Amino acid sequence: MNIIFVKVGDLYNEKHVNRLYNQINKYYPEANYYCYTENSKNIKINCIPVFKKPTLRSWWNKLAMFSEEFPVKGKCLYFDLDMDIKGDFTNFIKWNGLTITKVYWKDNLYMAPHAYDVHINSSVITWTAGEQKHIWNHFMSNRDYFLRKYAGIDRFIVHEKFSHNVFKDGIINSISNPYKDYAPIDMYNGLKYELT
Repeated sequence: MNIIFVKVGDLYNEKHVNRLYNQINKYYPEANYYCYTENSKNIKINCIPVFKKPTLRSWWNKLAMFSEEFPVKGKCLYFDLDMDIKGDFTNFIKWNGLTITKVYWKDNLYMAPHAYDVHINSSVITWTAGEQKHIWNHFMSNRDYFLRKYAGIDRFIVHEKFSHNVFKDGIINSISNPYKDYAPIDMYNGLKYELT
């Protein structure tokens, strides 16, 4: 099993990677840990260098995990770096094709078609290496168009009609949209935050 982080740019640093690794390692001590990054300095886990081509900005680099060139095999579990693991989340994790976090805070919101808004968030993802390469291949078939059309990979996945499942509610608490009950993971929604 592989647990993967992506650190590209300077919004988050090696301390975020190392802290998240330490938090998750309590629950998956036998997993292989990787960080896909252009700067491996002071990162405690194995690093996979960012592909030289194509050059992608920030969160779009997450799609590279689905490439057949991405050097992992087996089950994959991805976490954004803006996560704080507060408790055992493992009972929520499943491998059932591509599985993504559902955003409970948008359940009752109007989804404007022109905004391509969606009810998923790619902060936690599971898949099996090699089974989602069609997503990367489709993206690469018209990369510049997709980069202009969509504000991120969540919209790309939904509106390009890729089959996906969602984790059951309760895995994540959004700091900016608090969950009604306890959730084992706090998510900062891409905000920079101080490590404690």
